[in-house]
Amino acid sequence: MTPREERFLVIENMRQALAEGNTFAKVELSDPVVTDEDRRRVILPFDLLRKNPINKVKAHIARKMAERLTREVNRDTELVGLENALGIKGGAFITASHYNPTDSTPVRMMVERCGRGKRHDIVVQETNIFMKGFFGFLMNNANTLPVSALHEYMARRLTPALEALIGRGDFILVYPEQEMWFNYKKPRELRDGVYHWAAKFGVPVIPTFTEMRNMDGECDGAGFLPVKHILHIMPPIYPDPSLSLRENRIRMQELDCQLRRDKYEEVYGISLDDEFIPERDIAGFVSDK
Repeated sequence: MTPREERFLVIENMRQALAEGNTFAKVELSDPVVTDEDRRRVILPFDLLRKNPINKVKAHIARKMAERLTREVNRDTELVGLENALGIKGGAFITASHYNPTDSTPVRMMVERCGRGKRHDIVVQETNIFMKGFFGFLMNNANTLPVSALHEYMARRLTPALEALIGRGDFILVYPEQEMWFNYKKPRELRDGVYHWAAKFGVPVIPTFTEMRNMDGECDGAGFLPVKHILHIMPPIYPDPSLSLRENRIRMQELDCQLRRDKYEEVYGISLDDEFIPERDIAGFVSDK
């Protein structure tokens, strides 16, 4: 199968998922399949805080690799609204669109510009931990924290690790859309986990939305045009101390959804409710018609 054919199949998976009303669907074709045995062997003992000396070294190398990748793929990227993040002194969660294997790099650039010493962590799907090659190394070591279907891991290992990192003042990137939909411009529905964590730890969520614009230039091997990314950083959403944990979770999630919807309609000038048209809704896509 050619890269072009694979991308057409992914687009068809998106179309089917949208028709079914399931924007959390996995649409990529080659993601690793994770078994319960894999989870207990790899995810359950995962060194979330990189306490092992070897893992500390790997994390340092991975961060340097990620910083270099960030510079390479964001030569044309713009940050709009950086002032909304600059005033946050302690820890916070960041929510972002999940559209590309390198979509964490504009957020990394944002965190770097928030000042020296600010750390950047990423919550990733457990399938990413089983990737191979360059991205596999980054997914295992570049300050990543996998989520898992194992309840005991989520409750006893991941949640305390997140609390420790937030207490250290880190910015933690979470993708509430869950699955990657390649170059899909529209904001999708959001899982509520990040808002639960933010309310539980009493820290803000920094919502972001990535605008994507086609650029002039040669198409890549899959026939996609180069794309310019504009990361819109919106005002932070703080938990309300007068509300319960559940009330805060719902309120923060709804506010993030509304901010993303409003930003989409503002930058593209069209309704989020318009029907799916790949040539319009998938950045860089060029039809064969």
